[in-house]
Amino acid sequence: MNLTKERIITLLAVIANGILGATIGKFSDSRLWEATFAVLMSLPGMLVIWNKEALSVTGLTRGLRRDSPPSLLDLIGWFFLLVMPILYVYELSKL
Repeated sequence: MNLTKERIITLLAVIANGILGATIGKFSDSRLWEATFAVLMSLPGMLVIWNKEALSVTGLTRGLRRDSPPSLLDLIGWFFLLVMPILYVYELSKL
């Protein structure tokens, strides 16, 4: 497994999500729980970005192998990495 620029950036984004979860989250008494929640919400996005080559192979359609576009998987991965954790922590803080 090569550690590319994109993988380093995703790791930094997961760490930043943990820090942001601990600072803006107010749904629990423990800051550690809020940071852990934000990091766990970031992991699906990180996994999609890191494994987009394996996820792009979708199988056979009418006898032809069709692949998903990697840019679509990037978009889905970055959405799950950046938007979902912050949205969940913010919405849970309003409760």
